[in-house]
Amino acid sequence: MKKRVLALILLALMLLPMAACGNDEENQGNENDQNDEKQSITIAIGNSYQPFCYLNENEEPDGYENDLFELVAEKLSDKYNVKIVCESWDNIFVGLESGKYDIISHHLAYNEDRAEKYTVSEESLMFYGNYRVLYKKGRTDITDLDSLQGLVMANTASGNMGTVFEELNAEHPDNPVVLQETTPSTETIIAGIESGLYDGYCHTYFDLQIKFLDAYPEADLEMSTIDLLDDDVDCGTYAILKKGNTDLQADFDAALKELREEGKIAELCIEWFGEDYSVNPQ
Repeated sequence: MKKRVLALILLALMLLPMAACGNDEENQGNENDQNDEKQSITIAIGNSYQPFCYLNENEEPDGYENDLFELVAEKLSDKYNVKIVCESWDNIFVGLESGKYDIISHHLAYNEDRAEKYTVSEESLMFYGNYRVLYKKGRTDITDLDSLQGLVMANTASGNMGTVFEELNAEHPDNPVVLQETTPSTETIIAGIESGLYDGYCHTYFDLQIKFLDAYPEADLEMSTIDLLDDDVDCGTYAILKKGNTDLQADFDAALKELREEGKIAELCIEWFGEDYSVNPQ
């Protein structure tokens, strides 16, 4: 009788690990089912465009946009498994069109051609501000776009402002803005403005502030306070999705909007740039 009882006890003990193992497998299966419910998406950022998106010394994605998308990934974690990778400029759009990437970003401004071909996020990643003029301290004759007629600028005919200057010159051929064949280096622009070789240089508020005034605080330069382009010009940067991917766009925009309202984008801008670019700088 005792042996029979002992045998039953031993049998029960032998079955316990098997039951536990079965429960573990069942739990693992439930976890996999939950993971399968999430959509896996890949966000590709640039690999060499500091400080916005680049590979750091450890060959890891880094920069303002990487940090922003990590916050976005947290917001989307209930619905998406988000992976962030770095890619070269030449391959970033190819990857989006082939389906390799779901979202791409490279400090991209809005333009109509891009919006026609792709789905653009409605929420901006940051604002770079309107175009201003950098000139030697103390000048009072540079006030608006028309005041640049006849002056020598360090800009070329390419780019957004180059197009504007070309249109201005077409309207005033007798007093054109003098442009350069190639864009001078930052140091050459500074030295040229200080020496009088150039009257000024036009770029966005962000670029003039970060790359010139903040980087060279001892330079004898200042930035105009009046925007050169119309007030309704779009001064934001945006993420790009494949055309028609409106569901992901809505979720992505909702996450960005929450981050902006929570002040997280402002904090990130101050951390990376020393100023709040979550709204358009004035």
